[in-house]
Amino acid sequence: MDNRVKWRISACLAAIAVATALPALCAESPAAPAGPYTSARECSKCHQAIHGYWSESEHARAATKASFLASLRQAVDRRTDPDAVRRGCVSCHAPTALASGDYALEQPTTREGVSCDFCHTVADVDLQKHDHPFVLAPGPVKRGPLEYAKSPFHETAYSVLHKSSPLLCAACHEHTNAHGVPVLSTYREWKAGPYPERGMSCQECHMPLVPGDTVREGLDATQRRINLHRTTGGSVASRLAGGLELRIDSLDIRGSVAEVVVAVVNSGVGHAAPGGLSSKSLVLAAGVDTGSAELKPRLERTYRRVLRDAQGRELTTVAALFLDAASIGEDTRLQPRQTRSEHFSLPLPANWRAIVARLDYRDASDPQAPPRTTQVAEVRRERGR
Repeated sequence: MDNRVKWRISACLAAIAVATALPALCAESPAAPAGPYTSARECSKCHQAIHGYWSESEHARAATKASFLASLRQAVDRRTDPDAVRRGCVSCHAPTALASGDYALEQPTTREGVSCDFCHTVADVDLQKHDHPFVLAPGPVKRGPLEYAKSPFHETAYSVLHKSSPLLCAACHEHTNAHGVPVLSTYREWKAGPYPERGMSCQECHMPLVPGDTVREGLDATQRRINLHRTTGGSVASRLAGGLELRIDSLDIRGSVAEVVVAVVNSGVGHAAPGGLSSKSLVLAAGVDTGSAELKPRLERTYRRVLRDAQGRELTTVAALFLDAASIGEDTRLQPRQTRSEHFSLPLPANWRAIVARLDYRDASDPQAPPRTTQVAEVRRERGR
């Protein structure tokens, strides 16, 4: 059997096993009530287009994704205070639990992850509240970026927080662990870069305006553009490709060796690239195409941030990053607007066809699967040109 087929079968079985074992993750916790939040299914009755995009998002899968559940189990199993660990993880992956107390992920609304009613009832964000920065106001008032929105079904309120404030995202995408290490530092990276002065927020890149009706046909659709609630990030190659540039700046062939200078530019990512956890990396590869699927030879440079434990050991799993990170090691990521030039000396076989540079995104966040690699960009210099 092909190894890839074997891996897919094992990954599916692992996902089923983790999902089946979900109640055991929180065996000590009593059953929680449904809480004050409305299901996203209710929102979809009017906001069909928005709900459709959200359903395709990582936000919608945040509480049920197999990789999250596996990492949650690792973290819970390792600690003597499993309830505290569980609350810390679930408060961002299923934040309705902050009000309902359903940290066992028992209720369908909790398992909707980062859902409509949660986000649109957040009144404010206070990053000084390290346990959870959200100022919650669940209820009939739904907050959003439209200044004059009206609804016959619920109250509405215009919110600058939702329209253009990175604080709404920072509440979960900025996290310092118990050792004082910023395990997630996306917000501070954005804040230190050039984009705040330009008035460019997270929403502008990750939730751009696209054609669409705010409400379904038959209701008063006062807006014909909606924010893209798919909220794509680094896990989508097209999103990275739009913010990174790859080029071959120079090529000098000296006998049987090619001296190549490749440039990678963080031209449009608002924070360090790759962002998020240290389990994510960018891999620049330069090599020779001889007609096969692989580059031979192939030389690499890796851009990532390394976190280490108290003994100086590099941490690789998501659970260890949050629980054990005691210091920041080397950080070779591309900062906003930064250009990195890399030199490669490539031996040329007689049958070489082209010099190739590739930029890949590698995600090693899933403890039950090998790293997932996605090609972001490729440039070539053909032989004889």
